[in-house]
Amino acid sequence: MKYDKFHQELRSIWRKLEDLSKEISNLKLLCEDILTIEKLIQSRGIKIFKKNPEDRLIFPPSLSDTQKNRFYEMMKKYSFRLLLRDIIKKQNQFRIDDLTHYCSQRVAKRYCHDLYQMGIILRKHRGIYKTTISPIYSFGPTLEWFIAEMFKREFSSPAIYGVSLKKTSSGGDYDVISSWNQRLIYVEVKSSPPKGIELGEITTFFSRIEDLLPDIAILFNDTQLRMKDKLVVMFEEELFRRYGKNFKKIYPVERLVEELFHIKHRIFIINSKKDVVENFKICLNDYLRNGGRLR
Repeated sequence: MKYDKFHQELRSIWRKLEDLSKEISNLKLLCEDILTIEKLIQSRGIKIFKKNPEDRLIFPPSLSDTQKNRFYEMMKKYSFRLLLRDIIKKQNQFRIDDLTHYCSQRVAKRYCHDLYQMGIILRKHRGIYKTTISPIYSFGPTLEWFIAEMFKREFSSPAIYGVSLKKTSSGGDYDVISSWNQRLIYVEVKSSPPKGIELGEITTFFSRIEDLLPDIAILFNDTQLRMKDKLVVMFEEELFRRYGKNFKKIYPVERLVEELFHIKHRIFIINSKKDVVENFKICLNDYLRNGGRLR
C-alpha cells in the first residue's frame, strides 16, 4: 500500500514537472517572439514602453491554456463578439434576455454557459450574472488580444497588443503589432461601427504609419457593415488633405474584393464580414503578390 501511494505521488510530481517544463518552453518561445518584434521596432529607432495589458481583458489572467484556446475559437464568431459587447455594457448585472440583440436566446444561453464554465462570468443570483473582472472599460483590448492571437495561431507570427511606443509624434499607441514573414505589420482595431469612427482617428492612423513605417498597415473594423459608405470616404478625405487633388492618381483607395480595400497593396481597410481570419489572409496574400511601398 505504501509503495502504491509513493508511486502515485511520484507520478503526480512527474506530471507537474512535465507541465512546468512545457510552461518554461512556452515562455522561452514567447520571449523570443517578442524580441523579434522589438528588434524590428528598434531598427526604426523606436522602443516599446508597454505591451500586452492583461488587466484590461474580459477574462482573468488565471485562464488556463485550454480555456484560452476555447475562448479564442469562440471569438471567431461575430455573434459571440457582439454578445461580449452587451455583457460589458451590463457587466455588473445581466440576464440571458439582455444578450439577445444579435443572437437567439438559445445561443446566448450556450455562450453564457461556456463563459461561466471558464470563470469569465459569475452567477449573482438565479438567472443573473456578472463579469468576474470589473470594471471592464471597453471591449477593445479583448478584440486586440484576439487579433494578436490570430497572427500567432493562424499565421505563425509573433504579435503583441495594446502597445505603447516611446518617442513617436503620434502618441505611440498601437493596437496590434506583428512580425509576419519578417515584415512589420501594424493593425488598428476598431470595435465601434463605422458611424462611431471619426475622421481624426483616420488622421491618427496615418500619423502612426509615418512614425512606425510598417511594411503593412491594416485598419480592421469589426463590423459586417459596408466600408465604402463611410470609412473609405474618410480615407479619401485624409489622403486629399495630405496629398492634394491628385491623391487618386498617387494613392487611390481601391477595392480588393467585396468590402476589403487597399492603397498600393500596403494599406488595407477591412471588416469582419464572412470571416475575420480569411479577410486578413486575403490582404496578406495580396501584399505578397502586389505589395508596393508605403511613404
